[in-house]
Amino acid sequence: MPCSSLCSPLPALEEHFSELEPYGSFGLVATAQHLNRLDDVKAFLESKGKRVLVGGQILGCSQENALKLDADCILYVGSGRFHPLGVALKTGRPVFMLNPLSGVLDRISDGERRRWLGRRKAALKRALESQTFGILVSTKEGQFNLGKALELKDRLESKGREAFIFAGDELTPGNLLPFRVDCWVNTACPRLSGDEYNRPVVDSGELEEFINCL
Repeated sequence: MPCSSLCSPLPALEEHFSELEPYGSFGLVATAQHLNRLDDVKAFLESKGKRVLVGGQILGCSQENALKLDADCILYVGSGRFHPLGVALKTGRPVFMLNPLSGVLDRISDGERRRWLGRRKAALKRALESQTFGILVSTKEGQFNLGKALELKDRLESKGREAFIFAGDELTPGNLLPFRVDCWVNTACPRLSGDEYNRPVVDSGELEEFINCL
């Protein structure tokens, strides 16, 4: 059971509301520990005449609760930029971050989106040149996806590539440094793709597109 936040986002929301004023409707999402504060945020925005839809929890590996919201912008309650950046990339909508801990309201910029997409393009280009793939499987609850890993291994080998499966609870650059592969394939948390592995890291969906090009 997650620990719920004891810090209210309302002071920061009240202080920075002028930045949100131009938008008529809001989709609300949060990480698990801040879900208990969404009703307060909803009530405040509605008191200002805004239409509010509550999407609920988002995860690093799933932004589905944000994608289903028909709103002018998305307001994420929580800390960090990883989750809201994923929402911004998948929805194409303005995404604001309301951090109850720091009291800051921020927005995912167009520059952040471009930089992320540029890194993904570079990783995919290097993946196309790879001959040996290491497929990462997390044994953590909710991330374990051995079936997908085995499927990708078979498909890569059918195209003349070498593929090996690496499974573990902690898949870190340090743990994987001794292994010689040209490209890592991530079937676990998308956050892995942003770490420094000294090799391109692609997710399973990106790899499937790559295999279809072979």
